[in-house]
Amino acid sequence: MKGNLFLVFVIIATTTLACGLSAPALPTATETPIPATATEVPPTATFTPIPTLTPIPTATPIPGTVVLDFIAQLCNAKWMNGGQKFASCPDANADHSKGYAIAIDPTSEGLPAGTPVLMTIPAWNGFAALFLRYPALTIQAGDRFRATIQCQSTSTACDVSFGLDYYDANGKYHSPLGMWNQNTGMTPTVIDFDLSSLAGQNVDLVLAIRPNNSSPQFDAGLWIAPQVFRPGK
Repeated sequence: MKGNLFLVFVIIATTTLACGLSAPALPTATETPIPATATEVPPTATFTPIPTLTPIPTATPIPGTVVLDFIAQLCNAKWMNGGQKFASCPDANADHSKGYAIAIDPTSEGLPAGTPVLMTIPAWNGFAALFLRYPALTIQAGDRFRATIQCQSTSTACDVSFGLDYYDANGKYHSPLGMWNQNTGMTPTVIDFDLSSLAGQNVDLVLAIRPNNSSPQFDAGLWIAPQVFRPGK
């Protein structure tokens, strides 16, 4: 029986091939593509601009000329107190009771080297002031008296009046043109004084120091960079 069935299968297969018929194709497995994993685009970085720093403006020096340097001309000034005239720029070992003035080392006052500093001490010999009368100067409109004033740091009982006085062309004394008080412990005073009221006049300017106490020998007053400045182009 099995032999007969095999024979029938062979006959059918032979007949199919003989007739040019193709054997049915076996179904091909269809692969489902795996979707690609989405790649996230990184967000665009946000940059905060660095602010531009505005530089602090520096003070522009005013052009001009120093027409009187009170320290450079110290020995050309006439020295006097309330009742005496005496030699200018006496020896350092001379009697200072008549009053005294000398340029000192600025570093002793904590100032930069090279800063011009004039120390003045009023008389204590029965008179009580010091006046330094400078050579004549013709004042122009806009001229300014400039200085910074203070008591010497080592003076523990300083109490003085700094003055700017003058003699006119006829020799008449005018006091004060300007006056400023200082005592121990005070903040230094910066002076920028307009001299235009004297414009056109030929005057002898005077630096004056007067004590406001009973111990003038301890009243060491400092004039830092005293000058007459003339603005110009």
